[in-house]
Amino acid sequence: MEVGQSLRGGEDMKKNIKDNACIDLSGKVVVIIGGTGSIGEEIALGFLFSNATVVVAGRSKETISSKLQQLLQNSQKIFYEKVNVVSENSVKKFYNVVMERFDKIDILILTHGIQLRKSFVDINIKEWKKIIDINLTGAFLVCKYFTNSMIKRKQGKIIGITSLTSEFGIRNVAAYAASKGGMSMFLKTIAVELAKYNINVNMVAPGRIETAMTKNILKNNEIKLSNLERIPLRRIGIPSDVVGATLFLSSDFSNYITGQTIVVDGGWSASIGNVRQ
Repeated sequence: MEVGQSLRGGEDMKKNIKDNACIDLSGKVVVIIGGTGSIGEEIALGFLFSNATVVVAGRSKETISSKLQQLLQNSQKIFYEKVNVVSENSVKKFYNVVMERFDKIDILILTHGIQLRKSFVDINIKEWKKIIDINLTGAFLVCKYFTNSMIKRKQGKIIGITSLTSEFGIRNVAAYAASKGGMSMFLKTIAVELAKYNINVNMVAPGRIETAMTKNILKNNEIKLSNLERIPLRRIGIPSDVVGATLFLSSDFSNYITGQTIVVDGGWSASIGNVRQ
């Protein structure tokens, strides 16, 4: 590359950074699978406030909070659709509904998931299959269909909300960890396959976050204190802590990042889970 070309590239980059100093996703259509969950809802709000059009997908309207319900009723830029991620017909139908309404999908967020806290020796095969089907097979089916639009347009962003359990062994969540670890490797693999279509695939791995899924165990002071002992930032995370990394990976700032994981855990993994002295 000649010097003149290099300088022009630098000028273009400065302009790009200036234009994107505040993440503005105007004109983007975002589909959030599991968008009625604790983390999914906060991510939906983050995208809504970044001017995107947001499609929230969940298993049932019963899981919609009053805050989200109010937005669905009063905003022209957020919509709810029902989907069962373990049913290929349901996923395909949902994909067609989104395409008929918006004619494109720019960003796909996978926040869906269920968990069961049991030792692996106590988990029965039905429980194991249910967790794997929803968390892992569901991710496969959604990506199988929703990448069609991205491939045709040769652009798109996919972000999977995985888990610290996909990286580290944690007691009594074997099925969940297996599903999230599998999801992580699945997404890394399709990141390689989809790169030629200019589609970025990345992950956000939350650590201990206070959600509907973890609320009961965090009521146990002994467990909560044990967690806090291992988190250098000395607090349990909240769902909104996951939003910034997700928005970043959905923006033009991350155009040269794919197949990567941003860990949002307050420093837990950096300290290798050591108890604070």
